[in-house]
Amino acid sequence: MQRPNLRTFLSIFSLIILVIVLHFIGVLNKTEYFLRGILSPVSSRIYAGSIFIKNAETNGRIDLGRELTSTKDALLACQTDTAKFKMLQDENAELRTQLNFFSTQKFVHIGAEVIGRNIEPLGSTLIINRGEKDGVKVGNAVIVSSGVLIGKIAKIEQESSLVRLLNDNQSKVAATILNHEKSLGVIEGGFGISVRMDFIPQQEDVRVGDLIVTSGLEAGMPRGLLVGNVVAIEKEAYEPFQKAILSPAASLSSIAFVSVVTGN
Repeated sequence: MQRPNLRTFLSIFSLIILVIVLHFIGVLNKTEYFLRGILSPVSSRIYAGSIFIKNAETNGRIDLGRELTSTKDALLACQTDTAKFKMLQDENAELRTQLNFFSTQKFVHIGAEVIGRNIEPLGSTLIINRGEKDGVKVGNAVIVSSGVLIGKIAKIEQESSLVRLLNDNQSKVAATILNHEKSLGVIEGGFGISVRMDFIPQQEDVRVGDLIVTSGLEAGMPRGLLVGNVVAIEKEAYEPFQKAILSPAASLSSIAFVSVVTGN
């Protein structure tokens, strides 16, 4: 079985060597020319077909890439429009709430847009687009929603004002607790983090959940604006006053529109 295989291999090898030798000495030139003439149309068509397929694949990838980019752009535009619509909805809802509140009150007020916020670690202030030329004064109450106090005007310029929020370290607002004694005290901020009410008489009954409103015992601050509610009480037997930690009724971190109360 091995010898016929060896003979076959030697025969094929010899034939290949012979063809190579004949090619180099030029004996097969006419034969090769004849075969090229026959095979050339076929090979050219095969080559053209391969080029067509390659170009089709490339064009297909390009078209697919364009469609994918177009789809991504359309999705991004849709998301942008949705975000804008949601912001407008929220802003319109807030403005309607403020307008509804003032329709039942006698307060003189000015609507304003928040155009800046401080980045100091110990402060918590906003900048609004209303100032001295609009009748804004230092000490004016600044509210959102249905009469919820967020702070008061601390500084004014011709066309803008600085609002010191309740949790600012320098914030102080006269307030009262809606308990049995109508306890009086002063609301102070804690480095932009917390809000507390100090100087509450020790003997008065203060409970978690009690509402806190402005007392009106300071210039420019109307009485009865909602501030928040008590969430914890700090009381020491040897101290003349107790303290209440409170949760502001309005979120102080996401304010876009406010109203400045300029008169009663």
